[in-house]
Amino acid sequence: MSFFSKKQEVEIGPYCQLFYENVILNCVVNGVDINAKIFETLKNALAATDPNFTNVDPQKFNNEIVALQFELYALAWLHQFGDRLAIAQSVFTKNYLGEKKQNDIWEAMESYNQAIARSTTIGRTPEKAFDRVYLVKVNTTRMNLFEQYHKEGFDDKSVARVLNRLFSEDVWKKGITAGLLLFALCDRLDFGKDFEPSKEVHHRWFIEIKDFYEKDREALNKVNIKV
Repeated sequence: MSFFSKKQEVEIGPYCQLFYENVILNCVVNGVDINAKIFETLKNALAATDPNFTNVDPQKFNNEIVALQFELYALAWLHQFGDRLAIAQSVFTKNYLGEKKQNDIWEAMESYNQAIARSTTIGRTPEKAFDRVYLVKVNTTRMNLFEQYHKEGFDDKSVARVLNRLFSEDVWKKGITAGLLLFALCDRLDFGKDFEPSKEVHHRWFIEIKDFYEKDREALNKVNIKV
């Protein structure tokens, strides 16, 4: 969803607040709660391919998808604007949720953030030379940027969230990130450590989660951020 008919220059705070309050948290059109419909449709689609989703408490499921939407929006923001603006967006989001007394969303995002971080190095092993170079690059880049933004006075937790999302563009396109996000969701829904989502669930999930992300990118592509 976009609030602008053409590309405009916007400030991070007001723009993100507008998006959060009218898309993620309270998307009501003509008296219809669009998010409630979307969440119900998603839950039913997953339940149709795996009965484990059938008995999940709807409110718990909805709460998880809200947290995931915040994390996907942050991921899309990083891919669209780069790490410096993503740091500012992360700081705003943490403060915004705190002021709204919705720190539970910020805390829930952590599991999905860690899933994104794992996706950037999954399958890589130090025993392989090419992988070893890549892993050193990832770790060194994250460490150096953390030190840089810490010295500049940014909130460490907000910075860490962004750095965990670095190097995720390729694995996102391949569907690897979406798969690990599904595992994170199932874990938070208490499906058990040994639970393995079926291929059908993975397929349905990838379609839905990709749609969330692409709508975020579409909205972000219509604006320039004031710096």
